[in-house]
Amino acid sequence: MLKRMWVLGLILCVCGVSWAAETVATDFKAAYLPLEALEQKLAANGLEVVGKHAVAGNKKYTSVVYTSKDLKKLAKNPNRGFIAVLRIMHNADKKEVVASNPEYFIRAFFQKDYKEGMEKPVMKALQSALGTLTPTADQLKTKKLAKYHFMMSMPYYDDFVRVAKGTTPDLMKKLEANAGDRVVFKLDLAGDGSSMLCGVALPKEIEKFNEKLDTMGRSHLLPYTVLIENGEANILHAKYYLALSFPQLTMTEFMKIMAVPGNIEDAFKADFQ
Repeated sequence: MLKRMWVLGLILCVCGVSWAAETVATDFKAAYLPLEALEQKLAANGLEVVGKHAVAGNKKYTSVVYTSKDLKKLAKNPNRGFIAVLRIMHNADKKEVVASNPEYFIRAFFQKDYKEGMEKPVMKALQSALGTLTPTADQLKTKKLAKYHFMMSMPYYDDFVRVAKGTTPDLMKKLEANAGDRVVFKLDLAGDGSSMLCGVALPKEIEKFNEKLDTMGRSHLLPYTVLIENGEANILHAKYYLALSFPQLTMTEFMKIMAVPGNIEDAFKADFQ
């Protein structure tokens, strides 16, 4: 039997046929609706909008950040706090609504600890809120998502960048004092203030990387999040998060913004001074 399977596999390869690999789209397109109506639809289906952010100060491109009881539950797992929120891009310029795929980011952030169906409650709520969801062409194989990095020597999900040390209350005070109204949202993950996920708008000159990459309508990593818990403030390594969010981009395109990861790290360190 094994010999027959081996021969069949060889024949398929010779004929140029391969087994279809399971892939997951980065995001979905949905029917366009006004921003206020979008927020109402989300709220009516248990998806709480925690913040809105105009990408690079352009109000035609609004990143709508939402959470839910299911996302918060997932975020309570060790080192998984970043999954507490997902984003929807409201593109008033092209009359588009593009939503992050919950399965894509849950698989990426949970890696080998991902279990089938983790995303189902959020997906069900998102479909109920937005109607038909059409996968975009940007996608990755599920096996690659579990151990994703852009290329050899590049960071993985859990290669967090520590931007500050201190107690959660002290770090929150510094962030609020220095970042001011750039703090788009604050989400208490533990319920007692000990674990906080904050979304922070980056300086406009940094966020303009989207214009260089033509990703204004797909900015599913803004506002950038920082996780404050266990005596540290950590961010996802930008070399990981940028590549994960825009898998369609080439090395040549990323070279256009080679200074951005370092600039993001420096901006957060300055916010916690």
